[in-house]
Amino acid sequence: MPPGTIDTCCLIDILTSGHGDAILRTSGHAWHLPVAVKGEMQFLRQTDPTDSTKLILVPVDLNPLISSGILTVCQPDIQPELDLFTQYATIFRSDGEAMCMALAESRGWLIATDDRKAIRIGQQAGLAVLSSPQLMKAWAENAASDRATLVKALKDIERLAQFRPNATMPEFQWWMDQLTLP
Repeated sequence: MPPGTIDTCCLIDILTSGHGDAILRTSGHAWHLPVAVKGEMQFLRQTDPTDSTKLILVPVDLNPLISSGILTVCQPDIQPELDLFTQYATIFRSDGEAMCMALAESRGWLIATDDRKAIRIGQQAGLAVLSSPQLMKAWAENAASDRATLVKALKDIERLAQFRPNATMPEFQWWMDQLTLP
């Protein structure tokens, strides 16, 4: 499986779907979790079990994904990676995005992100870039999830992660079609 690194915004989107484990497993990639992203992953929104009209914050526990091998923790290990991290840290507000970019560029990995600036800069650096809509479509096609499950997962991402792909993202139309098709 080709290796990839996933940034905080994309991981939040995938986890709020309620099917993070399956989505990452069926993507066809060996996922690496930069320590900076791990540090940024503090809370996720979920529906309040006592009042479905309210959202609550719950602590993120990445240990099951790490211990099962779905995510492998990584960090810059050599000076050129640290130099790239420093370079990208001047461009991005998030150390997670900067570390993802540095590791992906140094190690020849792909990067999964939903941040438009990170997508643009990653593509300019010659990196393969994936986004949540592409990961969700791969899950829908490879895991044979039923339509109701898929639609609920997409709606949960929109509501809980407050993410909806913009029209320039790959699989934007696929995402919108899933939410509007009968």
